[in-house]
Amino acid sequence: MSLVLPHDIAPIPGDAAGIRSKADRFTRTADAILDAVDALRTSIAQTRNHTSEALDVLAENAGSVSEQLSTLESRYRVAGSALGDFGDALETAQAEARSLVDQSAQTAPNLAYYDRQIAIYTDQRTTTTDPTELAEVTRHLTGLHSRRNNVQGDLADLQARFDRVVQGVRDAGTHAAGRLQDAIGGDGLNDSLWDDFSGWVHENAEILKAIHQVMQWVTTGLAILSLFIPVLAPFALAAAILTAGLSLILAATGEISWVDFALDLLAVATLGVAAAATRTISGVMTALKGTRVARLGAQGVSSPLRVVTGSFNGVLKGTKGAQLGGLQLPSLGWAKEIWKAKGISNAHFLRVAEMTKAGASGPLDQILLGIGRQEMAKITIANAVRTGATQVDATLNERIPQLLDLAPDALADSPVGNVLSNISEGYQDIRESATWRVGS
Repeated sequence: MSLVLPHDIAPIPGDAAGIRSKADRFTRTADAILDAVDALRTSIAQTRNHTSEALDVLAENAGSVSEQLSTLESRYRVAGSALGDFGDALETAQAEARSLVDQSAQTAPNLAYYDRQIAIYTDQRTTTTDPTELAEVTRHLTGLHSRRNNVQGDLADLQARFDRVVQGVRDAGTHAAGRLQDAIGGDGLNDSLWDDFSGWVHENAEILKAIHQVMQWVTTGLAILSLFIPVLAPFALAAAILTAGLSLILAATGEISWVDFALDLLAVATLGVAAAATRTISGVMTALKGTRVARLGAQGVSSPLRVVTGSFNGVLKGTKGAQLGGLQLPSLGWAKEIWKAKGISNAHFLRVAEMTKAGASGPLDQILLGIGRQEMAKITIANAVRTGATQVDATLNERIPQLLDLAPDALADSPVGNVLSNISEGYQDIRESATWRVGS
């Protein structure tokens, strides 16, 4: 058995009386809040005997304040109770620890005494030659060892009891802290920086929603213009990212549905896919021109670069429309192709793939054309997903309810009207269930 040192057992620090004093202060505060709540509710009841808009507003505000005060009263009540219980547990533990410290202080010297005696008789046994005396020394050593082991056992028992007392204090502190945390975190009152930020967003929600709407329009406008003015494509993607960022803030604070954020995030993803695919198609066009020039050169064609460049540019004949000031507008047919291909370079690629023949042969040429067509398919799918999701949301959330409101009662109450109404209401329920604040 290992030696148990007396300094392992020591008084438990802490001001139990001070903790109980704070607990009493919290409880008195809770009592004062409760009195205030009762006074407010009495005032609310008295306003019902009078007819006045001012009193109605006062009653409404008083009702709201009384609910918040009731929540606050519960917080202080729990805090007072938790601290009071911990103060009692600490005081009891300190009293037990003091008793164990005293017992340890009285017992520990006995261990040192027996150690000294054992050392003395052990040396005596090594020098004794008389058999009778040796037997006596041995018997005495056996008794000393027995008594020393008993003392050591007593100290070990004191140490175990002290450890249990300390653990009890820790458990009581953990329990009290848990009660305080539950009271603070579950009463709905705003305390954290996130609560403060959420409150600010709530106060400015209408302005932020208006900004979000404008940013959606700007993103849509830039996305359309970027089809005809490619340099605007990065700005359209940046606007979509900013819109999704603001949408995330509004959704995280419970001001809009997470469905709205998902739609904005989908716009970022699909615009990003389309932008990446368009860049790939531009690279394909460059590689395609290079391979065709090389092929014509190998065939001995004079000025192969001029021939291939002429074939690439030749497919753009008839693409120019009216001129508005210094701005050259595309022809109507070319504008339709650009819209369908989702970009000038994409539409140019499709014309090159279908109409140019100079140097257009061989497996490498077909591989490059296949890559370009695959990227065009990505653009088509991305646009269809974004448009489809947006239109489904607008139809179920806005258009069907508006249609049913404008429709005659006979149509609104018909089986078709009922089905449409149920579908729309079900979708709106999904949006509402997906509207929640982070941390709530």
